[in-house]
Amino acid sequence: MQELKFLRKKPIAHRGLWNKERGIPENSIPAFEEAIKYGFPIEIDVHLLNDGNVVVFHDDDLNRMTGINKKIKDCTYEEIKKLKLDKTNYGIPLFSEVIELVAGRVPLLIEFKYDRKAGQTEAKTIKLLDNYKGDYAVQSFSPKSLMWFKKNYPNIPRGQLASNGSKQR
Repeated sequence: MQELKFLRKKPIAHRGLWNKERGIPENSIPAFEEAIKYGFPIEIDVHLLNDGNVVVFHDDDLNRMTGINKKIKDCTYEEIKKLKLDKTNYGIPLFSEVIELVAGRVPLLIEFKYDRKAGQTEAKTIKLLDNYKGDYAVQSFSPKSLMWFKKNYPNIPRGQLASNGSKQR
């Protein structure tokens, strides 16, 4: 079982250490670089694209961050890689790019979005983490996602997210 002290030791950079005023969008490579620079664990959100690629992006649709009215799960990486986040020059990163950048220097808290059948995004993401040496834990609002982890990877720390039912940003 992984050590979980990182969850209480330092503040967690939610979607990276982003700063809109400085032109650093959430869930972007520069936001993750800033978090690493200050030694903060990073919370990220993952989605599975239509072509099987896993990307780091918060919302279920692209509109708020890119101005495109489309569900992220219906996109391919060829479509996604052309988009820019929040009117900057930064794009939506692949999960593989993020774990290569982080390289275990800070812990990751990986949130699984629930826009697909439980197990699909989880299996693709965990495969990418096969040789990852850093600390990480997983979380989701979906109990089915966490049950998938309990059944298939019981040693990975996991946490159930909850809300009051209002749209979370």
